Amino acid sequence: MIFYIANPFVREGSRLRTFAIFLGIIVGLWGSALLAQTTTANAAGQGNPGRQTFEAICAGCHGLDAKGGERGPDIATRQQIVQLSDDKLMEILRGGRPTAGMPPFEYLGNEKLKELLDYLRTLQGKGNTASLTGNPANGKTLFFGSARCSECHMVQGVGGFLGRDLSNYGATLSAAEIRANILKPGDSKFNKTASIAMSDGQKFSGVIRNEDNFSIQLQSFDGAFHFLNRSALARLEFLPDPIMPSDYASRLKPTEVDDLVSYLVTAAKTGQAKKEWRGEEEN
Repeated sequence: MIFYIANPFVREGSRLRTFAIFLGIIVGLWGSALLAQTTTANAAGQGNPGRQTFEAICAGCHGLDAKGGERGPDIATRQQIVQLSDDKLMEILRGGRPTAGMPPFEYLGNEKLKELLDYLRTLQGKGNTASLTGNPANGKTLFFGSARCSECHMVQGVGGFLGRDLSNYGATLSAAEIRANILKPGDSKFNKTASIAMSDGQKFSGVIRNEDNFSIQLQSFDGAFHFLNRSALARLEFLPDPIMPSDYASRLKPTEVDDLVSYLVTAAKTGQAKKEWRGEEEN
C-alpha cells in the first residue's frame, strides 16, 4: 500500500500563484481604466496651464477626465454643470459646496482659478470650433428638412420629442464625436420601437424611456407616457430596425454631415449665449 501525503507547501504555493494572477488582472483592469482617463485628459488639455491644478485638487474626486469618480459627480458632460455660466462656475470654485463635501478654493487666487476653469471647459468639449468645417445655416435647413432630424429631435423648443433634446448636445461633444454618433447611432433597445402586449389584451408601441425590475416607462408615438407593470406583461418585443436611421453615410454627402455637426455646435453656443444674456442659469 502506498500512501500519498499532500505537501502543504505545494498547496500554499498554488494559492499564492492563483492570488498573484488574480491581483495582476485587477491591477491590469485598473491600469487600463486609468490610462483611458489619462488619454482623454491628455488629448483635451495639452499645454493648458490649468491642467496641473485640476489634476492636483479636482481629479481625486471627479476623475482625470472630469466624468466622475467615487467621491465626485460628472462635471464634464452633466448638463446642469456644462450649462452654467463662467461666473457661476467661478463662484462655485471660490466658495465650494461644503454641504456636498467640496471645499472652497479661493486661496488659489483669480489667475489660477481662471486657468482651472479654462481647463474644465476644455474637458467639457468647449473650444472645438476650430475643427468645424460645415455651414451651420445649411445644417439647420437639413435638420428641419431633408435629413428629417426634427421629426424626432428638437433644438431650442422646435422639433419632435421621441429623440433626445439636442439643444445643448453640441456643447458637450467634439465635432468628431457628433459626426460618429450621426453615422453610427447605435443598436440599443432605446433606439428601437418596442411592441408590448399586456395580459389583459392591451397593446402599446413606442420608445422605452426608463425601466426597472418592476416597471417599464414607455412613450408612444403620440407623445403619451405609459407606466406598465412588468408582472402584467404578456409579451415585449423590439422591432429590428433602429428608430434613428443608420444610413446617413449613404443618404448624406460628407459635406452635409459636416453642416449638421456645425449646426448642432453653433445652436448649443447660441442657446447658452441667450441664457447668459437674459441672466438665466440652471440650478
